[in-house]
Amino acid sequence: MSEEPNLMSSLWPLVPSGATDWLLELCGDGVTGFMPPAMPDAVWVLNAMYEHDQGPTDVSYHEYHQARLADGSVPPRFVAGSDLDAVSVATGGGLGRAQHPGPGWQRLRWAELARRTGDPAVPDGLMPSYRCFPSARKEGSWPLGMIPPTEGSLDRETWNRLIAILTRCSTAGPNTRCLAYYNPLMLADIDFDNSTCARAARRRRVPLRPLPGCRLQPVESLGR
Repeated sequence: MSEEPNLMSSLWPLVPSGATDWLLELCGDGVTGFMPPAMPDAVWVLNAMYEHDQGPTDVSYHEYHQARLADGSVPPRFVAGSDLDAVSVATGGGLGRAQHPGPGWQRLRWAELARRTGDPAVPDGLMPSYRCFPSARKEGSWPLGMIPPTEGSLDRETWNRLIAILTRCSTAGPNTRCLAYYNPLMLADIDFDNSTCARAARRRRVPLRPLPGCRLQPVESLGR
């Protein structure tokens, strides 16, 4: 990440790369983020799913996509000469931050879908993702009447709720010191053919930003 003064660096002041050394020691490789070992009070914060009150439940995203390919509504996708649509499944999942899709859509809780399908919310051996709830999907593709969880940032509604809970439960309340780590993959600043770059990426300078309403304080004083 460039350290030139700009809006991003003013909002996310950089701290020394050593601020994440304790995470590297605890979790290992941080190229795609850090996954701390399970703790007794650990919980998952699950990305939002939505369900349309009149949406189709018998047609999957993949079936819909294949129909659009057939009638010419969308062009086929080719990667390195290969027909991606012929070898992949349109799951319906997305990347990035989710948001409420609009009128007619209601939040679908993971617990509710688990009760409805009989599937565990998160099967043993899997991380929470669009791969959960196999009984709700048709050959790997979600029904058009549902929007599965994205593989990315929390939606704003969940973020605000999480911050409120953390603020209430933290000893320092809104003055809690916070560290935000951006993995090198998201910043596109790693050369995977160069192990030195990979090691450097895991020790890169890390941006620090306070939670809403929090004061910025030195990250070195963070507890482990």
